[in-house]
Amino acid sequence: MQRGGGGSTGLKVGGWILVVLGTLALIIGVALVVIHLTQRDDGFYTSDSKRVSSPGYAITSEALHIGDLPGVVSDIVGTVRVRATSTNGRPLFVGIARQSDVNSYLGGVARSEVTDFSNNTVDYDQHSGGPPAGPPGAQRFWEASSTGPGQVTTSWKVSGGDWSIVAMNATGAPRVSADVRLGAKTNAVLWIGVGFLVVGLLFAGGGIAMLVAGSRPRY
Repeated sequence: MQRGGGGSTGLKVGGWILVVLGTLALIIGVALVVIHLTQRDDGFYTSDSKRVSSPGYAITSEALHIGDLPGVVSDIVGTVRVRATSTNGRPLFVGIARQSDVNSYLGGVARSEVTDFSNNTVDYDQHSGGPPAGPPGAQRFWEASSTGPGQVTTSWKVSGGDWSIVAMNATGAPRVSADVRLGAKTNAVLWIGVGFLVVGLLFAGGGIAMLVAGSRPRY
């Protein structure tokens, strides 16, 4: 006489749920790994180019607050890259520094602070003031910087603190204009994808085992 029909049904239902969840996790994992392997520029995830400009002497980002990161987290977050091309024919300076140092240098300087970089238009807060005390390249506080005609590229290894990105004419003159692309080098997408693959395999494997067990006749 066959017994345990209710238990078999429960195993089958639970097995199918795990198989479906596992399949979804595998699809997401594969998609993230493919994105990591194919959707990067020289290892960087890169934004679209945006035109930024200021009638003043500098263009600055809002403060980038990054908590104190342990070494392993900092390695996952990786490197930030700023690639900018001057659009006014003047040599361009791009630098990254602690917000406190930028405030000391540009606190009384006419500048435009970018408040939204994600839409089709770039939004600013305008700050009035005078010229800087000296050209940006003469300052010693930059964590990373680059100067030159045409395109300049600045890369910065992410670390904890409050930071700001600054673009200026290399001479410190007013009317700054550039096309800017932001990039980030990180393995986070890859590791998240691998995590989904592992979870997907575990769920799918467990679900298949439950389906096999539920299909066996019980006497």
